[in-house]
Amino acid sequence: MNSIFKKFLIGAFVCTFSFSAAQAEIFVIEDQNDRFSITFPDSWDTINNQKSDDKITIAAPGQYDFATCRMRVRKDGRFKIFPAQFDDTIQKLAYSREFWDDYLGDYNDINIDAFKDEAGLGLGHASMVEVAFETSDATVVRKRGLMFATLYHDTAYIIDCSAEESAFMKWRPDFLSIVKSVDFVPVRDRYSSGHYRNFPADEELVIEGPYEMDVYKF
Repeated sequence: MNSIFKKFLIGAFVCTFSFSAAQAEIFVIEDQNDRFSITFPDSWDTINNQKSDDKITIAAPGQYDFATCRMRVRKDGRFKIFPAQFDDTIQKLAYSREFWDDYLGDYNDINIDAFKDEAGLGLGHASMVEVAFETSDATVVRKRGLMFATLYHDTAYIIDCSAEESAFMKWRPDFLSIVKSVDFVPVRDRYSSGHYRNFPADEELVIEGPYEMDVYKF
């Protein structure tokens, strides 16, 4: 257990994240500010974030596999006025192929091998891509990645996992397990009427006036 708790000594996360060892083999990280949690193997380490919207970046063991996952969080309040039944339409509008074309602009020599709408991430409707690319960092690495993006209420969540191209299939099961572990704190009531009676199901109210044309329906 002492080796596990050594990983807790990361000052950047003390205020934002809470850590727990749910089992001997995994870490669970909960971000109270951005309302998400993620689970990953305890053999992985947290490393420094690179972008301003990176909330956590984790790296797998294996120096030359360059296997990492990062969770990115961006505020996006454009669609929060719409009820949940429009979430799938909003995803296709704002977080679909055009989103990925822009997102992947950070990389070089990009090849999108697979794209899909109607995927899922946490409680949100998501799109996903599987993509090969070259990093634009000082150390250029040819990588292959698996990435998901969703908008939940007023926040966009992007999880970006990748490894050196020849090592990708080795780490793909771990990437998918990490993606599946992502969860969000619910911010909507499960019922459209909140905790009131289900008034949208009421029969139509008809009010008739003194004349034939004076009929009002509510």
